[in-house]
Amino acid sequence: MIKNSLTSARLITQTSFAIFKPSNTLANIVFTSVLFLSILLPPSVQASNPELTANQKDYLAAYKAIKRHDRKAIAKYKKKLKNYPLYVYLEYHDNRLNLKSTPFKQIKAFIKNNKDNYLGDKLYTKWLVSLAGQKKWTTFLKNYTPQKSQNMQCYYIQALANRKQLSKALKLAKPIWQSNTNLSSACKPLDKLIRDNKKLTGSMLWTRIELAMLKRKTKLATKLSKDLSVKEKAMFSYWMKVYKKPSLVSKALPKTLSSSIKKKIFTQGVRLLASKNPKLAHKSLNRFYKQYGLNKDQYEVLKRKVALRTAYRYAPQARGFLNEVNGTKAKTKDSLRWQAQVALKNSDWATLLETIELMPTEMQRDKQWLYWQARGLEATKQENEANDLYKKLAKQRNYYAFLAADRLNKPYQFNPNPVIKRNTKYLIKKYPELQRIQELMAIDWPLSAKREWYQLLKRVNRDELQAIAILANQWEQYSQSIRSLAKAKKWHDLDLRFPTPHKGPVMQNADKNKIDPAWIYGIMRRESAFSEDVKSPVGAVGLMQLMPKTATYIGNKIGVKKVSYNDLSKAKNNIELGSAYLSYLNDKYAGNKVLATASYNAGPNRVDRWIPKQGSIAADQWVDSIPFTETRAYVKAVLEYTTIFKSIMNKKYDRLADVMPPIGSSNKIKKTDPKHP
Repeated sequence: MIKNSLTSARLITQTSFAIFKPSNTLANIVFTSVLFLSILLPPSVQASNPELTANQKDYLAAYKAIKRHDRKAIAKYKKKLKNYPLYVYLEYHDNRLNLKSTPFKQIKAFIKNNKDNYLGDKLYTKWLVSLAGQKKWTTFLKNYTPQKSQNMQCYYIQALANRKQLSKALKLAKPIWQSNTNLSSACKPLDKLIRDNKKLTGSMLWTRIELAMLKRKTKLATKLSKDLSVKEKAMFSYWMKVYKKPSLVSKALPKTLSSSIKKKIFTQGVRLLASKNPKLAHKSLNRFYKQYGLNKDQYEVLKRKVALRTAYRYAPQARGFLNEVNGTKAKTKDSLRWQAQVALKNSDWATLLETIELMPTEMQRDKQWLYWQARGLEATKQENEANDLYKKLAKQRNYYAFLAADRLNKPYQFNPNPVIKRNTKYLIKKYPELQRIQELMAIDWPLSAKREWYQLLKRVNRDELQAIAILANQWEQYSQSIRSLAKAKKWHDLDLRFPTPHKGPVMQNADKNKIDPAWIYGIMRRESAFSEDVKSPVGAVGLMQLMPKTATYIGNKIGVKKVSYNDLSKAKNNIELGSAYLSYLNDKYAGNKVLATASYNAGPNRVDRWIPKQGSIAADQWVDSIPFTETRAYVKAVLEYTTIFKSIMNKKYDRLADVMPPIGSSNKIKKTDPKHP
């Protein structure tokens, strides 16, 4: 995914969409549902489309009638479409757009009749919001059931407060007020409720101030501090000084601070200092932690945080700090993983092997650490033990298995095992969701179709998931086919898990840009699982998840004057621009696929900084020492997927050893265009 910035958490979860790695364990699935990240254009109303059936045209006409509140036309169409699969959508939208005028009895009947359908829950939520907006609190309370949504909880509290159940309302309001740095519009009235009833305590204020400070919401913290006493305001003021200048924790904190506030200030100050001066943070922690009342567990947690901060930057102190942490009960999977990464980045094979031995058994058995154990054994002249591990890995189909096969110079094992073809027609009769999905796809309502898929996969029988995957593939709903197989834990039907849609534009743009079409497919598979209309939280759009600014930049280079969201959500345009950008990066890094792939995800400026300025490092070591967790996983997945796609498309493949030359100062890198976003 091309981004201008990555969050410090570097999720994703984020970060990426519907990603399923070929593995035998669920723990190795990297999955972020396309459903929750879809931000689509409004449904197009295609009543004049000659390819639509009469029912489909009538449905779209009925939807238009509902939007213009034409009751006569609505009644006519409802009568005609009574037995049509999307009739429930007509009822839903009619109720949704006329909540204030629709009888409560009718709304409740729809909710009851559709309790197994997402539309029932959706209308129920909208109805409660509407009741709250109209301040119909009695009806709200009568129909409210406990909700996970905090907004709904806040409306419930408002309803209680407005119907003389103040004690209960205040009891529920306090924890929500304390645990939020940004109250939503539904929850903002809780602040007035608490203040008006004089229930705002100093403890509540400090709890929320601490949360705001930890989340770096200093404006909110400062605003809250106005309710503190004069003495407490002075303590908060010093906290702000430490926040701006964390090195202050290297000296004794003022005696005027209470012990509890000292502890909070010191804890955050050490964390902040660790990012700027980890050596001083480590020294300050050891000097003052007892004085400020940190118990052993709190001390160990903070010590680990300091060590990890050094590791994220590969600071010189990282090895010593991590070794200190991992020699105690304070060690975690994260601290062990980072110690191993620091060791492999520095080719410190002895430390790497020692660290792997400290890992929990299930972590040691992971393909990543089996491979690096083998590499460590090989580097320390324990070839027989190394080869045994390589042979075990090379029987599988994944990035590390391919690397292991390269070490042995053995063929890659793809282990295809296609799903047995079975009759899928009965599924359409059995599951109304599938009937609705067919119709929603036909009228071009993809978001509603995705919601139906999500609902279906929650309740379908496990032994039917493979048949569902076949059906989804036949309907060209590739991301849903991939999701179904992942849910069924069926990893070996390569044709279903690695489809090759949009072959025309892929092959055409691969040829035009002189890049491997399998690489384009590898990017698409990782980015979106072939969903054309997804938009990520940071704004990347479409199959190849292009950022609009990047798409505009590359569009200008290839003669595309204007690039809109609508353009990027169309496969042909997205593939043209995404392929051109991939080619641009390939050219920048002189054909180095590893660097270009990393740059596609994290941006060229970051990748340039990660390349050793002196000497070089083996590409497998470089990949596993990329500072960003998201980018590490991304590069490995794309290289793996590209290899699989090439084997499917060409009946032959490129060995990773041939596309992963050493990374270092010898790499030819073109300077990035300053206009590049």
